[in-house]
Order: sequence, then C-alpha cells, then structure tokens
Amino acid sequence: MTKPPAFEPAQCLIMAVDDVPANLKVLQKVLDAAGYRTTFATRGQQVLDRLNDVKPDLILLDLMMPEMSGIDVCDRLQQNPTTAHIPIIFLTASHEIEHLAQAFECGAVDYVTKPFNAIELLARIRTHLELSQLRKRAQFQAQWEAISRQIVQDIHASIHLQDILNNTVKAIQQLLAARRVMVYRSCDPQGCKLLALSGDSLTSELCVHGVGYPCLEPHSPEMPPLTEQQICLLEAAPLPLQDGASTCWANVPQELCFPIHQQGHLWGGLVVQNDPCARAWVQQEVETLTLIVQQLEISIQHAELHQRLSAANQELERISNTDGLTQIANRRCFDRQLTREWRRLQRQKQPLALVLCDIDYFKQFNDTYGHPSGDTCLVAVAQALKCCLKRPADLVARYGGEEFVVLLPNTELAGAIEVVEQMQGAIATLPIADAPNYRLTLSFGIYVTVPQQATKATAALALADQALYAAKQAGRNQYVIFSNTQAEVNIAELPQATR
Repeated sequence: MTKPPAFEPAQCLIMAVDDVPANLKVLQKVLDAAGYRTTFATRGQQVLDRLNDVKPDLILLDLMMPEMSGIDVCDRLQQNPTTAHIPIIFLTASHEIEHLAQAFECGAVDYVTKPFNAIELLARIRTHLELSQLRKRAQFQAQWEAISRQIVQDIHASIHLQDILNNTVKAIQQLLAARRVMVYRSCDPQGCKLLALSGDSLTSELCVHGVGYPCLEPHSPEMPPLTEQQICLLEAAPLPLQDGASTCWANVPQELCFPIHQQGHLWGGLVVQNDPCARAWVQQEVETLTLIVQQLEISIQHAELHQRLSAANQELERISNTDGLTQIANRRCFDRQLTREWRRLQRQKQPLALVLCDIDYFKQFNDTYGHPSGDTCLVAVAQALKCCLKRPADLVARYGGEEFVVLLPNTELAGAIEVVEQMQGAIATLPIADAPNYRLTLSFGIYVTVPQQATKATAALALADQALYAAKQAGRNQYVIFSNTQAEVNIAELPQATR
C-alpha cells in the first residue's frame, strides 16, 4: 500500500475571518508560527468574493459578524459545490454557545471559544486538516480504482490487438494527464516497432527492415541489446522543453518504462512520458501501471491467439474449397456457390448460365505422356479457364477428373457464348510443357435459365451435362447450347485458325 504523505503545514492555506482586526493579528501570529499559509477577511461578503481567487484548505470563521453572520456565510459555502468540501471551524464567544447547534446544522466541523488557547486551536486545525486530506485521498483512491478497473475492462473488451493497444494508451494518457503514452514491439536486439501512440507525436521517426512501421529512435548507437532483465527497454525520443521552461526540478523522472512479456520472452514495452519539468511520478501511479501492464499481457496473448486461430480457420476454409491439384475451386465450393446464386437469381428473376467442359481425349493424353504430364495439363487448363473470367461473381471449378464447370450469374446466352469462345481460344494457344506439339481442345455444354422455385439447381446442371454429352457425340472441340425442345441445337465447331 502507498504510505500517506507526512503532514506539512506549509502546504495548507488557512483563511481566518473576523470583524475585529486585533483578533486577526493574534490568529496570524499563531498560524505563522506553526508554518501555515494564511489569508484573511473581515466581512462575510469579502469571504465569498475572495474564494473566487483562492481555495483555502480550512476556514476559521467568526460566528457573529455584522451584515452577514458566520452562519449565513457557512450556509452559502455549503450550497456551492466548489466550496462545500472546505472544513469550517467557528470562532465564538462564550455567550454565543446557543448558536452552535445551528452552526453545526449548516455544516461546521468544530468550534473554538474566544479567547482561544493556541495549543487547542492548532490541535483542532491539524485534526480537521488531516481528516479532510484523508477524505480527499479516499475519494481520489475510489475514483482512481474505478477508472483503473474501467481501463482493465476496456483492455479485455476487444480481441483485436490494435484496438486493445489503442484503447490502452489513450486511457492511460487521460488517467495520468501524461504528455505521451506509447506501446512498442521489440523486433530485434537493437530496435522496435511503434504500435500505438496517444499524445504528442514523436519528434523523430524511422523505419527498420523496410517494414514501414515508425520506430522509436534510440539516443545513442551504443545502446545495449534488449534483454528480458531490462526494466527500461528503450530510451524513447526526447521531449523538448515547452516554451518558457528554463529550469527543471532535480531527480524528476521524465518517463516510466514497463516491459511487456509473452510466454517468458520480451514482447515489447509501455512508455509513459511527461514534460521534463513535470511533477514526479507517485508510487500509486507506478503500481496502477504495473497492474495495467499485467492485464495488457493477458489481452495481448488472447488477441494473438485469436489472430492465429482466425488465420488457421481461414486457411482451413480455403483448403476445403480449393482443388488440391489445380488450385481453383473444388466441387464442394461450386455446389455451395450454385445454391446461393440460384436462390438469389430466383428472387431477382435474373438469368444464370452454367457451362460444363471436358478435355477432349484426355485418357489418350495420359496414356501417351503419363499421369504426371496429365496433372500438368489439368493445372494449365484450369488456370487458363480461370483467367477468362473477369467478374468477381463468376466461378470456375474442377468438377471431377478432366471435367470443369463454370458458373456465370446474371448472364444471358450471348454472354455465355462469348465466355466459352474466349476459353476455347485460350486453350487453343495453351502450351503444355511436357507435350509442346500436342493440340489440346475442349468440348462445352451450355445451359441458360432464369431460376424458378419449382426447379432445382441440380436439374439445371444435369441439362448442361446433357449439352456437353451432345458436343462430344457430335465430334468434340465445340459447344452445344441446350434447348428444352432439342438438345442438339446450335452445335458449332470452333475452328482453331480463328483463335
């Protein structure tokens, strides 16, 4: 626990109020001898006016005064939120005792009778000053702890690392009224990357290893390597003096530096900076920052674990939707996309084109050049088909073996034919590394429809497959457009010479 500071009268301002100047002189002598700072007033209204400029720690108030009594003054002070906390000790003559009950009701904390005993007066003053300081410290402690708890809650409120760091430095800067708060990440024994900053910008920045992150610049090239044992991990960029600041207090630390560890290793650090002439850091602030850093370490661990888990899930999703050989979409991915597009276009009453294609005489190619060359051929064809699609919603997938399927949402028949002709042209000029003299061709089946609620997407795919079968039966290297009345309509051979 933080040890309470020793009582110092010189830090306390006492306002003495009495309509008799001789009494004020006596009070001044007693208070000056005890080391208190003093200010005086002779009338009630003068007290109210002077409190606009000075904020005494305690008021010695004459109970009976002309124009405005001490009770009236006390009542006015209690009604003002900026003065209600000031302890008031009444000075009263012995025959005014009957008014003391009223004085306590309006907010007085004690009274001293005239003529007063100096020892008794000083004892009562110190008692109520210490009580007032204890109340202030307790209130401040409660507010500090509430703000600190809120900071910790905010740190744990997000699972995104950058949000955690940004919220932390901003909250710490507001809590401590610091000039600058930073979190940095150690990137090698001689450098670090600035990840979050709240307050004044750095006077100098640099980038290391070409990663594009501004880094805190060390003062000297002789700075030793960062180690886990170091408390001050890095000398941050120096703070220039504010205008008019010529001298500074001795032994006032300019910055607080806290290491941040992850799994027993140095991860980075938190730096809190003040002006060179600012007040000294207090133990309570250091203890609170230590607690915040401990919670920050936990949140960083959770955030980085979440990042790794998200990346792993994304990679699993990619793998589950990608054909391992050709690296285009697989049948699972195609089936899901077809279902989504079918429902969407059904609602919008827009056309959908399906194209099934197959490499002609692929078994013969495999038998002639071998299965490794066949795999090379499949990869080349898949990438060539993919390059012919220009819209994000268009999809080509490996449907099985040497068969591929193309999904073209919001596409009329003319658009589907245009894409098929581009694909066949790309295949006609496609070089196969293991068979440079081989003339590769594809057959295509095309089906275009406006999805209906009574029709299933799988039925439309089956019709495109019938068109593909018709193209193969007709001699391959051509496309067939399926018609509900005649499957072999618009059979068109694609002459290679025109590609």
